[in-house]
Formats: sequence, structure tokens, C-alpha cells
Amino acid sequence: MSKTPYDKHFSEHIHIESELGSGSSGAVYKAWHKRLRKYVVIKESMHASICSEGTKRNEVEALKNIKNAYVPQVFDFFAGEDRSYTVMEFVEGESFDKLLKRGGKFTSAQVVKWYRQLASALVALHRQTIFHRDIKPANIMLKPGGEVCLIDFNAALVGANEINVFSRSLGYASPEQLEVFRRLEDARARYTALSVQDARARYAALAGQDALAVQDALAVQDARAEQDMPILFLPPMLHGIDWKRSDIYSLGATMYHLLTGEHPPERAEEVIPINLLGHYSESITYIIERSMRINPALRFASAPALARALRNTYSIPSACRRNRLRVRRLR
Repeated sequence: MSKTPYDKHFSEHIHIESELGSGSSGAVYKAWHKRLRKYVVIKESMHASICSEGTKRNEVEALKNIKNAYVPQVFDFFAGEDRSYTVMEFVEGESFDKLLKRGGKFTSAQVVKWYRQLASALVALHRQTIFHRDIKPANIMLKPGGEVCLIDFNAALVGANEINVFSRSLGYASPEQLEVFRRLEDARARYTALSVQDARARYAALAGQDALAVQDALAVQDARAEQDMPILFLPPMLHGIDWKRSDIYSLGATMYHLLTGEHPPERAEEVIPINLLGHYSESITYIIERSMRINPALRFASAPALARALRNTYSIPSACRRNRLRVRRLR
């Protein structure tokens, strides 16, 4: 294949074998790492803003501290003139979206096992203040040994880093995340008719930033970024989202799909109760449906709380019976 900018700096350690995919923000390569003596994935990211290299470096450094069997290991980070590269573990297997498209069916025991593993991954991530924000079947790999791995951190929020990517995966995104996305789209539609100068002033006012500072930041972006509304400058619209509980919703929605074979509807209010789709254990039904409550306050409060419930499914039925009526009233 043709040479990439990566080869200029790291060809002595890396042999790129194939391109796994590409998009407007960069490409993903499979490569052999000579020093580690294993296959790795190289994720190329184009610099979208003046802060993106530092932001990406912070994200990678945080991910390098994650030691969990169900999260790919991050090995290194390099930056070039206009792009950066993250070197991470190559995960063998197949994503669940492909398995579902082929009509794959999974038992309750399998779903509970994978649910526990992915809850463990969330515990490790949230402990480092990393929120995935795009959990869905396409971002979960089933490895040859039957274990799972949570992949693709393109939309992840790490600590207090700027919000420069915002994902909307219909059916899996939490209601509050989807609502913010809709508000951003509405704002985009209102501002597209404005001149770039007027739009900059509007963005600055909305974000509580100085118009000149916004203008300077926008000046380093490409023409397309000037025409579109940069989500980077809209932090007030994201205030109030509890990303821990948002991740818990997305994981629950993914398990709902794996368990029932039904894709969750876009609107959380239209989700069909699991017991109307088949006969499943009361414990896993309770855990998934509690994770998918429309009101975030009614979900599990944290990934450790979810993980504890999944470890103690034998104690769920009685608690479920006591709380079912109260939760329905609150919802």
C-alpha cells in the first residue's frame, strides 16, 4: 500500500500492513510492531483545532493508565505537523453489529457474562474520569475466546478536555445525550444563514468567551469548519449531563439488543418492555430496564453499582418486586 505520513517517523518500529478504514478525521491501520512483536492498530487523527493535539495527548495518556482485560491497551502517541497517531492493541474478533446483522442470537447466560465484562470496563474507565459516550454493538468486539472488548474511543470525554466530538447513535444514545444533539442541530440550522463574522460573535456569546479569542481559534480551522457550527465552543449546552449514567444507559440499550434481538427505538419512551419480547430471567430484565430509565436519577448511580448488581443477580428478583411499582410511578 502507499506510504502514510506515519512511515516518515516510525518505519523502523512499525510496518503498516493494511488500512482498516478511513473517514474525514483520519484513517485506521493494522500494523506489525517490531519492538512489541505483535499486531497493533494505528489511529490517525487530523488536527481539527489549535487545541486538538494537546487534547488528544491527554486522552491517550489517560487511556494508557487503563489496565482492564475488556479495554484495548494503548501503547503510544505521536504527533506530526497536521495529524497525530495513537498506537493501541489490535483486537481479534468481530463486532456485534455484524453478528446481529447476520441474525446472531445470544443466550441470557452469554449476555450476563458480557454485561459483567463491559461493566468492569466502565468501572476502570470512569475511575480515570473517562466516559465512552458511544457504546453500541459496533463498538464491542467478540473475541475468538468468547470474551468481549469495548473499542473506539473517538467520542470519549476525558476529564475536563474540550468537547470536540459529539456522537449520536440512535437507539443507544441516552435521552439526555440525544436531546443535546438535537439542540446543537437546531442551533446549527439557525446559524447557517449568518455570515462567518456574525456566527463567531454568536458562538462567543453562547460560550461566554471573548469574540476575538473565538475568531483566532476558528482561523486555524479549515473552510468547512468555518461554515459548520463548531461544537467545541458550546460547552454550556453540555452542562448537566451525568456521563456516568449516560454510559450506563447506552450499555443497557446494547444489552437490550443482544438479549432480545430488537434494536432499541430512537425515542426512549417507545422502548418495549423486555417481558413482552420473550421469556427472560427477572434479574437481567430488571438490570437492563433500570439502566435504561428515562430519568437518569433512576438508573444505577455508578458503574460499580451496576457491576455489583450483575455479580449478585440471585438477589435481584425480590428487590425488583419491591421497587417495580415505585419506579413506574416516578418514571
